[in-house]
Amino acid sequence: ASSPRLGVRAMAMLRQNFQSFLTGGVVALAFGYYRVHQDIYVAAGAVDARIEALGSETVSSVAAMQKRVKALEQEVAALKALKG
Repeated sequence: ASSPRLGVRAMAMLRQNFQSFLTGGVVALAFGYYRVHQDIYVAAGAVDARIEALGSETVSSVAAMQKRVKALEQEVAALKALKG
């Protein structure tokens, strides 16, 4: 009569251990998801900031290049005027 009792007890213990394992797994998965979500959020913010900075750098670079081209065109016009 003690043998079936031991089986029921072992099954209850196994069930409790499995439930604890699943609970730990769910908690770890939720924490992992949160961390990945936060990492993606931070990385996306860094990428957006860098793209914005790159845009302003490009605008200032183009403006400086246009200024240099204008100066060179004026010099070419002055040289043509001296030759002509």
